[in-house]
Amino acid sequence: MINLKKMNINPGIIMVENYHIDLKKISLKEFQEEIKNSELLPSRKILKDHIDERFEILKEKKVDNLQDLANLLKTPKKAREFAGKSGLPEDYILILRRELNSYTPNPVNLGKFPGVQDENLTKLNSAGIKNTAHLFKRVKTVASRHNLANELGISCMDLLELTKLTDLVRIKWVGPVFARIFLDSGTDTTEKVAKSKPTPLYKRLVEINKQKKYTKSKFTESDVEMCIKLANMVPKIIEY
Repeated sequence: MINLKKMNINPGIIMVENYHIDLKKISLKEFQEEIKNSELLPSRKILKDHIDERFEILKEKKVDNLQDLANLLKTPKKAREFAGKSGLPEDYILILRRELNSYTPNPVNLGKFPGVQDENLTKLNSAGIKNTAHLFKRVKTVASRHNLANELGISCMDLLELTKLTDLVRIKWVGPVFARIFLDSGTDTTEKVAKSKPTPLYKRLVEINKQKKYTKSKFTESDVEMCIKLANMVPKIIEY
């Protein structure tokens, strides 16, 4: 929601190598085209205003990929300074920064996932594992999960489920509830999402949500198609 070792893109984000998308692999041109073709939130529709002209200015400032842009807009203060130097509107740059930050989603508190047992959360908390970034570091291999399960007295199946939920929320825009819907659909890892076809996956997700009533929020087939595209960018680090 990634390259982020020692890169403070989101304030307070926990830096974990390979947790996020590698921003160097997303070109400025690809970012521009995604903004053009996406249904943006009302608060972010400004990003489409004069987009060709404004992205040409970014290109002139030696921005070739999202990592370059992240370096320039690392903090709100730096973003404002860049706006002043580039001549781009400050409100535009600050919203562009928010859009950029959505590629590096903050870790999710493990208690936010529907269906996670309180007893397991307590055991994980006792080991300092409170969110998905903490857990990610401890569950990348089958052996490491087995060791952690034994150490904390958690069943291997429960820990595997939490591992998969952690894997899924690494995808941009996939929050804890949507991750649960993905998991219940059987499309329960980033790799499976990446290999899915939009229409059948969308129908499956809708049916799961209809049955279990996880959320009243509406999502479209286009949303699912975008998740598939973004899942392809997430490092496939976790071993199953």
